[in-house]
Amino acid sequence: MSRVPVQALAILAFALTLFFIWDFSQRIITNIRLGETQAQLEVDVASAQATRDALAAKKVRVASPEFAEVEARTKWHWVRDGETLVLTQVTPAPTPMPSAPTPTPTPEIPWWQQLIEFFFGP
Repeated sequence: MSRVPVQALAILAFALTLFFIWDFSQRIITNIRLGETQAQLEVDVASAQATRDALAAKKVRVASPEFAEVEARTKWHWVRDGETLVLTQVTPAPTPMPSAPTPTPTPEIPWWQQLIEFFFGP
C-alpha cells in the first residue's frame, strides 16, 4: 500500500478530530453562558417579585381611609370641625456676614535680586 492514501486518511482523521474538539468546546462555552444567563434572570425575577409584593402592599395601604386622613392632616394641614391647627414656625439661624479679606503682605525682595531681575528678567 502506498503512503499517500495513508497520509491522506491520517490528515482527514486529524482534521475531523480537531473539528470535533472545537465543536465540543463551543458547546461547553455556550452551556456555561446559558447557565450564567439563567442565574441572572432568576435574580431579576426574584427582584421583580419583591417589587410587585411591595407595590401590592402599598396599594392596600393607600386604599385605606386611615391613609387618606393621615395624608390630609400632614401634607395639606386639614383639620376637622372643632379642632385647632397649630403650625410651628422654624426661624432660620442668621447667616454671618463675610469679613473683608485681609491683604497678604508681599515679601521684600533684596536689592541685588531686583537688579538681576532687571537685567536678565524674572
